[in-house]
Amino acid sequence: MAFGSLFFLTAFLPPVLFGHWALQAAGRRWRHATAAANAWLLAASLAACFLSDLPGLPWFLGCAAGTDLFARAVSAARRPRLRKALLALALAADLGLLCFFKYGGVLARWIDAAAGCPLVPAPAIAFPLGISFWVFRSMSCVWDAARGVRPPPRNPLDTICWMALFPVFVSGPIVRWADVAESFRSRPFSAPLAASGFRRLLVGLAKKVLLANQLAPFADAVWELADAGRGMSPGMAALGVAAYSLQLYFDFSGYSDMAIGLGRTLGFDFKENFLWPYGSASVREFWRRWHVSLSSWLRDYLYFPLGGSRCGAARACLNSMAVFAACGVWHGTGWTFLLWGLWHGLLVCAERLFGPKRRKGAPPPDRPAWIAAPRFLAAHAWTLAAVAFGWILFRSATPAAAGSLLRSLAGLEPVAREARTLWLDCTPVVSVALAAGAVLSLPVVPALRRLARRVLPEWFVWTLESLAATALGVLALLFLAASTRRSFLYFQF
Repeated sequence: MAFGSLFFLTAFLPPVLFGHWALQAAGRRWRHATAAANAWLLAASLAACFLSDLPGLPWFLGCAAGTDLFARAVSAARRPRLRKALLALALAADLGLLCFFKYGGVLARWIDAAAGCPLVPAPAIAFPLGISFWVFRSMSCVWDAARGVRPPPRNPLDTICWMALFPVFVSGPIVRWADVAESFRSRPFSAPLAASGFRRLLVGLAKKVLLANQLAPFADAVWELADAGRGMSPGMAALGVAAYSLQLYFDFSGYSDMAIGLGRTLGFDFKENFLWPYGSASVREFWRRWHVSLSSWLRDYLYFPLGGSRCGAARACLNSMAVFAACGVWHGTGWTFLLWGLWHGLLVCAERLFGPKRRKGAPPPDRPAWIAAPRFLAAHAWTLAAVAFGWILFRSATPAAAGSLLRSLAGLEPVAREARTLWLDCTPVVSVALAAGAVLSLPVVPALRRLARRVLPEWFVWTLESLAATALGVLALLFLAASTRRSFLYFQF
């Protein structure tokens, strides 16, 4: 059940919110109000899981129950050896579940191809929706309990509710138990927080419907030709890469905005997941801003346990390559995903070895603006080009398709007959979405907000923001009702 569907926005969400708010408001007179609100939220989240993915619901419930049992056992274990054994068993179970569904079919096909005959039957079980995200939440809970960072939930139902939270169940952000533990104990209703959540929800919906959905047809048309090995003009190829780069950003950041907004309406304060990544001046900075919940998860639960940067530059580069390879494989089973991860790993290692060195905590060097600005613009342009190259690998079905598109960008591929009408797909709507997306993907809105707060009263700025968000939300709903619904891109991961 996608956030962008009319059924979710008009039939599912209103009764869930009103019921939750009523229980929160009863908290002043009834000491069990928070527990009742958690139970209501659990019922709503399980209903959303039921409507979205009934075959995958038993697998999720089994994973949630296992998470609760292992987290409690690890937290109660006094002997370090027993704690490590239980942690290893829990992680093996989570990774085994993830690998079975995501990579079982691929491994079976590889074995059959190597043997020349069907030896291993491919799994015929439906892929559980959101498994990549709720498995990572499960692993973080058990790992934090083993390290003593955060004890597990006291109530097993809280564990299931946290893992099933419908705002983040399908496509993240990856909300850890440590981030929301206090909210499960006390979550009083706050009208300003709920209003802020609604504004964020409408902005996220507008990102998805007005920008990502409008860019999708042109990007799909470009990659259909590339996947078929058909060449196109360098200009059309560049526009296609730009369209997909912006589509992916506004699609997933729009989903994250909607999830954060829904969390606020329910009393949760989820962390930001996108911090204007296309305004970065290095690939390392890009990954501190892009999909923050995933990059921070990989840092805390993979990069640091491998040793991080404590064992020298060579070991740090090796650890970075392992982390980015895992990031690529997590996104998909094709070779292009692995190549995409390794590409970013190589870039991060190159910046670590050959980039400018600055001591941790030291202020940035004081340079004149006429020196700093050109350097920043050059670094920004290089970062965008490197990231766009990575998106070519990420979007292409095969390395051959990526190579065909790269040759088209360089003007080395003859223009196919089918590509000569590609400009017809670049409609005025696509052109407007490209221009608006290029501007809005940079931190322009925060700069305008800071400027407005300097010269205008706070209540007036709040009113303007609310009116703008409402107008964008209504326009997005009109577009949504009149067009074919497109699922969020990260549903496939």
